[in-house]
Amino acid sequence: MEILVVTLLAVVVVALVAYPLVARGRGMDEATLDADIVRYRDALRGGTLCEACLAANPPGSRFCAECGEPLEGQRNAEASS
Repeated sequence: MEILVVTLLAVVVVALVAYPLVARGRGMDEATLDADIVRYRDALRGGTLCEACLAANPPGSRFCAECGEPLEGQRNAEASS
């Protein structure tokens, strides 16, 4: 009986974690996906991709718009000046 309860709990936890990941991709058309790819590429090149939450921030951002962490690219630019 204990194995059944543990297995059921494991399935529920996996479902709760996997659902948002799967649901996020629904309804995304090709144009939206292409725009997201461009946004992330620009953030990678500009040093505005947040290392803490992986959010792509606009060029020139000093802090992440999602989590508030200082952006690594801006820290490197300030340290070199």
